[in-house]
Amino acid sequence: MILNDEQLFIAQKAIVNLQKILIEARKTHSEQEYRAMSEPVLLEIQQREQEILTYLSKTKAEIAVA
Repeated sequence: MILNDEQLFIAQKAIVNLQKILIEARKTHSEQEYRAMSEPVLLEIQQREQEILTYLSKTKAEIAVA
């Protein structure tokens, strides 16, 4: 759960890093290997993106309460 802007920026950086990993993996792995290794990474990206959207949907008052 993201509780402040600093954690938001960390989550955003993590997503970029995970995307870079997938871009590089696509260059070196076969289709089957890539699909197998990318699935958990994609799920991690999806989870972090959802946490970002949840945080950004809150008002300043709602963030202060958390």
